[in-house]
Amino acid sequence: MSERRQGISPARRAAFDILCRVEAGRAHSDDALRSGLAAELAQRDRNLATEIVYGTLRRRAQLDHVLLGSSSRPWEGVDAAVRTALRMALYQMWRMDRVPDHAVVSDAVDLVRTSASPGAGSFANAVLRALGRTRPWARPGFDESLPPAVRASLPDWLWRRWEARYGAGMATLFACSLNEAPASAALEEGSPFEAMDEASRLIPRLAEVRRGAAVWDACAAPGGKSMILRGMVGDEGLAVASDASLRRTRLLRERLEACGVEMPVLVADARRQPPFRRRFDAVLVDAPCSGTGTLRRNPEIKWRLFEDRLVKHHETQAAILSSVSEAVAPGGGLLYSTCSTEPEENEMVVDRFLGLHHEFRLCAVEARGEAGSWTDVRGFLRTFPSVRLWDGFFAALLRRRA
Repeated sequence: MSERRQGISPARRAAFDILCRVEAGRAHSDDALRSGLAAELAQRDRNLATEIVYGTLRRRAQLDHVLLGSSSRPWEGVDAAVRTALRMALYQMWRMDRVPDHAVVSDAVDLVRTSASPGAGSFANAVLRALGRTRPWARPGFDESLPPAVRASLPDWLWRRWEARYGAGMATLFACSLNEAPASAALEEGSPFEAMDEASRLIPRLAEVRRGAAVWDACAAPGGKSMILRGMVGDEGLAVASDASLRRTRLLRERLEACGVEMPVLVADARRQPPFRRRFDAVLVDAPCSGTGTLRRNPEIKWRLFEDRLVKHHETQAAILSSVSEAVAPGGGLLYSTCSTEPEENEMVVDRFLGLHHEFRLCAVEARGEAGSWTDVRGFLRTFPSVRLWDGFFAALLRRRA
């Protein structure tokens, strides 16, 4: 048994460990790939583990569809560790060509034998050897034969929502674009922050903040947008960051200090009355949300999220927006944003707020360049992952009447 463990590729062992923890809800893929066993890998192995993890999560519906057709057991009854090993092995056989099938199958079987019940290794070996011979994905017309949700690699409920909203063709284009690697924009050269998505970096610039202004980032962690706002107001201005989580606030402070950025940081639940005696020229609410706009970067979200969660997110977001609005000065702006694609978390939150807060009016978001074409007739901004390899963001600018 020890010889088998020593023979397993370090990249595949790390990928298997991460995928098992993600499947159990004990880790997020992006965090796990930056820490633990993955962080100790050589760069080549780290790249391989990253591709296996993200590819397996993004295309899980397609992988399960093929595995279900080749399994002698009910798929949901198969041990979770065995399902994980089979998924990642099939992803490599189907979508990668750097490693021969026999090496992929051998490592998968060894991983199963060290992690599951006796006999599971033989089951995994039989499934993968059969798929290596038949290779159903290589048959003409295979993609077209897949059910729409499987082809898009989405849970059925999310596919139905997107199909109803966008139409089958656009929904397929949108969903399939999420299975491609994202584009990132670093905050600044040498920054210890993780790379920010370009759409995320765009958001704070929509707040129309001038040098010398006072701004509050009310849901600030992990801090990338706070640092951008701090740079926009300059030394003569005031930028304050807060977050409801003590752990995330500590992390935010550490990151700002590592960047040499000085600004007040406090723990504050944005759903409650603002902890300030003053008002701000601008307040940013980058609200906690489902994250459906980040499925390319955080693919496990689509397998963890359920439709009823959107209603719960809506209530939280509405409470935050109503509360922080008290801290906006007359004539000041309140920028609301999410990394969600869903109406319950976006325009429905804004419309509810405007129906209760007549002292605010909706202003068109002014975005320059290519992003300017993503502003709709009401002035909302949406970035679409199918148009460019950005995350999907929503933004609305609300201004308190002077």
